Amino acid sequence: RVEVTLDGGDTWSVCELDHQEKPNKYGKFWCWCFWSLDVEVLDLLSAKDVAVRAWDESFNTQPDKLIWNLMGMMNNCWFRIRTNVCKPHRGEIGIVFEHPTRPGNQSGGWMAKERQLEISSESNNTLKKSVSSPFMNTASKMYSISEVRKHNTADSAWIIVHGHIYDCTRFLKDHPGGTDSILINAGTDCTEEFEAIHSDKAKKLLEDYRIGELITTGYDSSPNVSVHGASNFGPLLAPIKELTPQKNIALVNPREKIPVRLIEKTSISHDVRKFRFALPSEDQQLGLPVGKHVFVCANINDKLCLRAYTPTSAIDAVGHIDLVVKVYFKDVHPRFPNGGLMSQHLDSLPIGSMIDIKGPLGHIEYKGKGNFLVSGKPKFAKKLAMLAGGTGITPIYQIIQSILSDPEDETEMYVVYANRTEDDILVREELEGWASKHKERLKIWYVVEIAKEGWSYSTGFITEAVLREHIPEGLEGESLALACGPPPMIQFALQPNLEKMGYNVKEDLLIF
Repeated sequence: RVEVTLDGGDTWSVCELDHQEKPNKYGKFWCWCFWSLDVEVLDLLSAKDVAVRAWDESFNTQPDKLIWNLMGMMNNCWFRIRTNVCKPHRGEIGIVFEHPTRPGNQSGGWMAKERQLEISSESNNTLKKSVSSPFMNTASKMYSISEVRKHNTADSAWIIVHGHIYDCTRFLKDHPGGTDSILINAGTDCTEEFEAIHSDKAKKLLEDYRIGELITTGYDSSPNVSVHGASNFGPLLAPIKELTPQKNIALVNPREKIPVRLIEKTSISHDVRKFRFALPSEDQQLGLPVGKHVFVCANINDKLCLRAYTPTSAIDAVGHIDLVVKVYFKDVHPRFPNGGLMSQHLDSLPIGSMIDIKGPLGHIEYKGKGNFLVSGKPKFAKKLAMLAGGTGITPIYQIIQSILSDPEDETEMYVVYANRTEDDILVREELEGWASKHKERLKIWYVVEIAKEGWSYSTGFITEAVLREHIPEGLEGESLALACGPPPMIQFALQPNLEKMGYNVKEDLLIF
């Protein structure tokens, strides 16, 4: 017979057997035997795993776990699959079944994750660093997943990476990607996303914030969407219940990935594409606050890849999201021979392909009529110096679009946009169309490193002279500078020259 357990072997249910062929004259079967069992959905929701075992005619059965022996025989143990409750779409509940391993040489599976945790624990058991107390032995401090989930706010932000727990609260204000990039994963296992985004330098820096290890019993590989990890099932369903919002918004939960489908792809130039993705519902708006961005998530070469993009679609666009992306092809730039992983992946997608987005992210939000929230603190300006380099124009574009869509918003905008060549200027047609229509509110000036004959704007780099001629002086309560571009541009071209013009770069320069 064949039996199935949903509670780790405490109780077993007998399955129905189906032999596809008739037995021979000795009553033996030489064929595959198929088993089936009807179970209640609620029983599956409460199960941490599903295990199956078989009995022979002598009432011998399989062991619970693999038992090593010299010949490698008779070690066929129970077969287990892990269950994880998730939310595939807003208002729905799904169950993801995770096998012990993946086919062939593919990496993954719950057994591989548990082994990785064991190896990581063994190799790092001498680390003693702690944020809470320099005297605490973090190698012996253990936390359950339910305890980690409680620390999901700016007051206490913990994350799990490779089975180790880190208290990132102290680092929130210094994180280059802003506080939202940490808070969106606070209280969860973000191993895959952390590995997809961060450099080796960042991984070493993380060790300064290590406070302990995760208890691996009943370990949940996707804690941000799972309801496992506590003793009573009933109360655990509460976090995945949702209230219907007044507006049909896609980005309801910044921790939740939203599937979107590619419906249109336009080549703006040889290396610039405009992608239009359909939201899950035709009547949905994206729900992205002005000034914020989203993560685009894709599995590339069996690894998670995440990149931040600011949509160029209208704030109130219904049913879709537009992304203008510069494609960094391989073997073009000698410093980056492999090119851009995500941009090339997006460029290769056929119409109908699916990707995921999540958000909103970012520490800057434009509230309208010159008002900003910067890391939760209000700021105001009548005049905005908007400084962009390359693809850094997209958050600037988003704010311009918002201001010009409100006839009562009298904020003045002065854009200085730098690129390598004239052909690299993104959304030029839209910018110049707005500047022509709103001459008193929007002024545009370009700077290119290499200019063609007849170029009527600046050539070279952004200098003090360019800024003095094309943006307002820095006056407290009167003007703010917004910047997005390569770090060298901000560090060497903008910050020192803005200081000379009266800007307090710590308070009046907002960097996306």
